[in-house]
This record gives sequence, structure tokens and C-alpha cells, in this order.
Amino acid sequence: MKILTNSILFSIILLALNTQAHVPFLKPNQFKVVHSRLQIESSFTEFPFQADFAMDSPGYTLVTPDGEQLALVPHAQTSAAEYLEPTLNENGTYRVNASVRKGPRYKAIETADGKLYFADDMKEKLGNPTFLQYYSCADTYLYKEQPDYQPKPLNKGLEIVPLTSPNRVRLNHEITFRVYREGKPVPNARIVVAYDNEQYRHKRIEDLYDVENVRESNIFADANGEFSFCPDHTGLVLLFVNVHKKVNDSLWESYNTSLTLEVNLPQ
Repeated sequence: MKILTNSILFSIILLALNTQAHVPFLKPNQFKVVHSRLQIESSFTEFPFQADFAMDSPGYTLVTPDGEQLALVPHAQTSAAEYLEPTLNENGTYRVNASVRKGPRYKAIETADGKLYFADDMKEKLGNPTFLQYYSCADTYLYKEQPDYQPKPLNKGLEIVPLTSPNRVRLNHEITFRVYREGKPVPNARIVVAYDNEQYRHKRIEDLYDVENVRESNIFADANGEFSFCPDHTGLVLLFVNVHKKVNDSLWESYNTSLTLEVNLPQ
């Protein structure tokens, strides 16, 4: 049952993004699915995995181990999140995808060096006025019994596609990925790495979306859009990518996606 109308949710989104840019995420309550009480939370956040407002995606997809794409319908919605309850009938790896969501259009400025700023950052920078159209999507991976995995890009929107099993992520062990947009690799993409509850371990001086985000944990893809990630904390981790495209002098487009992973102890 929907508790808030789309118009009210849209107002919440505009209010939230006036001060800080939020990023999308999907958060399962179990990655290795061992019982039927599977729940996946879909939300936007400023701090990873703390739901701020519902993503309200135009569509959710469950990709089965054999590649079949099944539509998912949220079972519940609050102002903070939507909730999915898929059923996994086969053994293997499943991808859960929140499809591309067209968000608000913001006033922005383009600086002389080609950087784009909006919201509170506009007060501190000088540049030519323009607009920024925001798009977002998100992914996570689950498995039943054994994570038999093969990379299967959807070739839609912005994607962070694991090249090795996303459900065998271990502390201090490398896993490889490729960033795609509309099925084509994104060269030199910046990947922001954010761990659950990291704000309790150190002070963060920038938000996840910030163009000036220079945190030491950032990763940059190579010319083929490929990168490796070696986690240094166990628990939930968010990989976030945003790509800006200049349409013309008065409009930019911002494509954003995240991938939620679970980092386990070494076997």
C-alpha cells in the first residue's frame, strides 16, 4: 500500500536535495538467502544505508540465474523507503535492479575549468548558469545455495557490473568490475567507496556526490572502464558512480548508480 503520493514524495526529494545531494541504494536483509523472509530496502541516502527518502523507482527487475528478467512490485512504501520481497525459486546468483529514475532538474553553474556545481556549492563558486538533470538507478546481488555467477550487463543506464562473483567478496581480497553506460564502458570513471556506519569512524568533509570528493578510498577505472576493489572493512559497502554529460550550454545530465555489496571475513 502506498502511504505517500508521488507528488508528496517529489516535494520531499526537492527539499532534501536543496542542501545535500543524496545517492540511491538497495539494501537486502540477507545476501545468502536461507529463508523466505527476504526484504530489500530501496532508498536515497546521505550516509550509506540510512534511509532518508524513498527511491520510488519507475520499475524494479529481478534477473534470475538463467538471465530471465522478472518485474518486481514493492510490497510496501513509506516516506523513507520502498520494500521489495522477491521469491528465489532457483539456486544461483540473482541481480536486483532499480531502473533508471528521472529526478529533478536543478539550477547549476559551470566553472571555467568545466566543473559543474549545484545546490549549496553554487554559493562558493563562480561560473556560467546552467541546469542539471538528475538520473539514478541502483543494484545489488543475492544468491541461493551457491553463487554461480556470470556477468550479464543490462545495457541500460549506468551500471557497475562485477566481473567476478559479487557474493564472494572477502576482506583484503580483490574483486573486479566494469562501469558501463548504455552498454558501453565508461573510461576513467570515479568510484566512491563508502562503508556502512563510516561516519562513526572518521569525519567526512564532503558528501558522496560532491565533485570535489577526494577521499583516499576513491577508485578510478581504466580506459576500458575496469577497476579492482579490495575491501578493508567487513560489512556492507556501497560503490557509487556519477557521470556528467554536457548536452548544451544550458543543460547537463547527471547519471548516478550504486552497487551494494556484503564483505565477509576470509574463509
